[in-house]
Amino acid sequence: MAKFLKIAGWVAVLGVVVWTFSGEEEAPVPPGVSPVKFAIWGGVAEQEAWKELVDDFHRRNPDVRVKAQMVPGQYEYKMLAMLAAGTAPDVLILRLADFVPKGVFEPLDERISRDTTLPLDDLFPGTLSLGRWRGRHYAIPSALGPQVLFYNVKHFEEAGLESPNDLAARGEWDWAKFLEDCKRLTRRDASGKVVRWAYVRYTPPWTYPYLFGGQPFNDDFTATNFSDPRVYGAIQAYADLSLVHNVMPPPALQEQMGGWQAFARGQVSMFISGPWQVKRLKDMPDPYDIAPPPMSPGGRTITLAGVGAGIWVRSKHKEATYRWLSYLAGPEARRIWARLGFDLPAYRSLAEHPETWADTTITPKHFRVFYDLTPDLLRTPPATSPYIPARAEQIINAALDQVWLGHRTVKEALTEVQPEVDEILKKK
Repeated sequence: MAKFLKIAGWVAVLGVVVWTFSGEEEAPVPPGVSPVKFAIWGGVAEQEAWKELVDDFHRRNPDVRVKAQMVPGQYEYKMLAMLAAGTAPDVLILRLADFVPKGVFEPLDERISRDTTLPLDDLFPGTLSLGRWRGRHYAIPSALGPQVLFYNVKHFEEAGLESPNDLAARGEWDWAKFLEDCKRLTRRDASGKVVRWAYVRYTPPWTYPYLFGGQPFNDDFTATNFSDPRVYGAIQAYADLSLVHNVMPPPALQEQMGGWQAFARGQVSMFISGPWQVKRLKDMPDPYDIAPPPMSPGGRTITLAGVGAGIWVRSKHKEATYRWLSYLAGPEARRIWARLGFDLPAYRSLAEHPETWADTTITPKHFRVFYDLTPDLLRTPPATSPYIPARAEQIINAALDQVWLGHRTVKEALTEVQPEVDEILKKK
């Protein structure tokens, strides 16, 4: 708790802890009704969806009053300050690796075992494990963010290239073919200046080792595997798209261009990301599609969603809070949320009928690829960031910044920070 107090004081000095649970005057909670406070980040679209979710929950649970607050920015800092002050919301969405060891979250195993409303058997096998830490459940994941390749169909056709989906179906969509296509997709003017790039780096760097069959961390995320050539070699291969092959924009230019934004404008032919891009790309002038990322033997994609919300251990209304949490994880809430196009429901019944929750007028032709990859990405260990402490991630990213600039190799950068990262992982 001392750490929380120090951070809270620092955050307050920066002037970011300005917090109310609603801009409206809060109505008193009637007798016999349990209040539940919930904080989440987002903008206008999310706010509309959360209102629909809260209203639907209230119709089903009239004895619980949920007060949802949208936090426009610096969510984690505000939660840290509120934890330190003892005024945190009943439901928190924070990184398990950082906050379970601090005793912030309430274990949910007993409540999950007694829950007769949640169709756990309908979840894709392995989904629940994304909310588990050291053998106990602290969250109920029911949404997925499979990382796939987004590609500009027009660019591929203009270059006379075969669809990545057709190549993947024959087992030929690997790194060698991807690199070959990158070179053909990159456009240069008469002076040799690149006017259209093949690929833009967008997904976190640990995506790439998994695609190459590597595993950056051991199964329980207590140590690194940075000395594995499939780990540092995979990240180096992607860095070399810029440093050696000049088919990916250098860091300064990429910062100006953006990631998915550059793809939407037709300045880039490919990038890797998750299903939330479908909504963002709905007005893209060129046709696009999705395909499996290029993978080496033994490779797999990862999910960047999946870890759900947890209950603050000091909540005064844990049973009512769990009912809200269980509702959020259920199929109907997932259906409402998925209509925004941000992530995928992790229920097999919904996967079989995406027309019931997805806007099929904007989904790409091979939308099914998201679900085709799901069984593979849910293999143990879960390749997802909430299991990596924030401090460890910051150290890794700072080291890799030198790689993107060409100052160091990935092997050199990761070798240097490996002892410090291992020490952080061992202590958590």
